[in-house]
Parts: sequence; C-alpha cells; structure tokens
Amino acid sequence: MFCSLLLMTGVGVFYLFPLFVLDRGGDKTDIGFLMGIMGFSAVLTRPWISGLVDQIGRKRSVICGGLVLTLVSIAHLFCNGPIGEIYPLLVCLRFLFGAGMGLSIIATLTLAADLASGPRLNEGLGLFGLMPMVGIAIGPIAGEIIVHRYGLDGMFIMAALFFFSGCIMITQVKERFTPSSVATRGNFIRALRFPVVWRMSCICLYFGIAFAAHGGFVAPFAKSIHLSISWYFGFYSAAAVLSRLFIGRLSSRFGEMRIIPVALVLSGIGFITLAQVTSSLGLIGAGLIAGLGHGLLFPCLIALTIRPIAIADRGKVTGVITGGVDLGLFIGSLVMGQLGDYFGFQSIFAAAALTMFVGLLSFWKMKTKILLYMN
Repeated sequence: MFCSLLLMTGVGVFYLFPLFVLDRGGDKTDIGFLMGIMGFSAVLTRPWISGLVDQIGRKRSVICGGLVLTLVSIAHLFCNGPIGEIYPLLVCLRFLFGAGMGLSIIATLTLAADLASGPRLNEGLGLFGLMPMVGIAIGPIAGEIIVHRYGLDGMFIMAALFFFSGCIMITQVKERFTPSSVATRGNFIRALRFPVVWRMSCICLYFGIAFAAHGGFVAPFAKSIHLSISWYFGFYSAAAVLSRLFIGRLSSRFGEMRIIPVALVLSGIGFITLAQVTSSLGLIGAGLIAGLGHGLLFPCLIALTIRPIAIADRGKVTGVITGGVDLGLFIGSLVMGQLGDYFGFQSIFAAAALTMFVGLLSFWKMKTKILLYMN
C-alpha cells in the first residue's frame, strides 16, 4: 500500500526528532522521556483506538490518524526557545503524535490482514510490510538532507507533507470490511481471552523495549561520532525489505514458530554490533543485521496471532499486539535515556540486545502452550 509508504516516511523523518531536542538544549534523559511519552500515549489510547478501527472502518481510521500526525508536525514549527520553555508543549505534541501514529498503524495493519486473509496471510503481511520499511529508509535520509539545507523546521514541514499525502492516497483503497456488518463489537480487553494474543504481546513488549534504542538513540549516537545516520537506516530498511520478500516462502517451509527465535537472535546481535560501531562500515553492518531480524520478526508475530481470529475482532487484537510494542517503547525510552546519561550510548545498545535475548527465552518457555492453542 503506497499509503503506508507515505505515512511511514513521515514517521522516519521523525527519527531525527532527538536532534531537535539536543538543538534546544536537551540531553539523553529528555530524549528518552519525550520518546517515552509517545509510547505512553499509544498504550493509554489503545483500547479506544482499537475499537475505533472496528467501528468506523479501516480507511477512516487511517485518515483520522494521518490528519493528527499532519497537524502535530506543523505545530512543531511553533516550538521556539530553549527546552525548558517549550517542554510542556513538546509533551502534549508527543502525546498526540503517539495517538495518531497508533491509530494509523493499527488501521493499516488490520486493513492489510483483511485483504490478505487466507493461507498466504504471512506472505501478504510480509509484502505489505515492504512499503513501511522503504518509508523508514527514505524518511531519515531525506530528513537529514533537508535539515542540512533548510534547518529543523524544514524537517517538520516535510513530515507534514508525507502524512497528508498518505491521507489522500488511502482514499483510493477499497476495503472488504464494513462496520455495519459487525453485530457485536465487544471491547478491547476481551481480545486478551485468546491465549496466543497475550503471549505474543509479551514478546512484542520485549521487542518494543529494545526498539526504543533504535528509534530514539541511533541518530544522536551517529552524530556524536560524526557519522551519517543514513548509513544505518538505509541498510536497516534494505535488509528488512529483502527479508520480507522471502518471508512467505520461509514461513511456508519452516513455520513462524521456527522463524521467530532466529529473528530475535538476529535483532539482538544487531544491537551488540551497534554498541561497537566506530565507522560507517560498522553502521552498515549493524543496520543490515538488525533490519533482517526486524523484517522477519514482525510479520511472523502478527500472522501467528491473528490467523485464527475472526475479522470483526482483528482491529482489537492487532491493537493488543502493537500495544505491547508501544508499552515497550514507553518503558525502554525512559530507562535507556537514564542509562545513556550515566553510562553512554554503548550501555543503551547493550541493554537493547539483552532485552531481545530475554524475549527469546520467554518465547521458548511459552512455545509449547502456543502450539497447543494453534493446533
């Protein structure tokens, strides 16, 4: 979906948001807190957002989320002055950004699952995931160019244009789901009655904690050692895209239960590599390994979870799964910001790697019960 490409390119541009915080006099703790507010917002609003996707439809939800992101991006143009003076405004904007992004992601993922339903669900989700990963690659690269030429304000204008373009593009998509066809909508908490849902949410929680290092601290780390962030994000996304081209065949041959542990290990190794980077080649290597792990992991987690779920409940279930990631982002951003201020960037990436390996152990512990439910 080209809409996802545009929306996630805007999100990718915001990977440079930590540079804005540093420019206004903030530190790693400020970065962690403000990034964490985004995750906290996504978690807090998740029950309402997930129900909204099933109530008003996928397309309308994407449009609502995209418009919120557009307005928030524009509002950053009015954040002038030192960090102490604009902090309350930034907190409010990050909260709204988290809600808008959460709504957009849940709606697009659910729409993709609806369109790709059937035995090739994993392959369909993998191919759908190509566009967001390309967007994540384009966003930071384009954002870095714009920041160098036009300053940080240019970055926010660019993000707003991408978000608004995504709203326009989604209007061309036809969805199979119609809100009026749902007799009983249930509520968000009921989605947890499925054993596989809350177990996969735990794995997503670990992934989210580690991913906080990716979204909040790679850009300032690269800047601190005078390297271009484009090397990391470009090759990260390239690896994720390549892995998703083959995810359907891999899952058909080996199954999601075998691919998920491999993906968790690769993600952990990627962060270990990142902690030792001193050159552009190191950034490329770290990006390739981490991107391969991410590209394999998320489609498998989503497909394994929602395959047995009725279409009327998929919005809520997708909300629970992605809510695990957002809760992890909230926790990880706060903890890693403090770690970074006390022990440096290397401690952040080491903690992220450790979290991925803890997630691996948790998955192995739950594996038998997941298999029993799936069979």
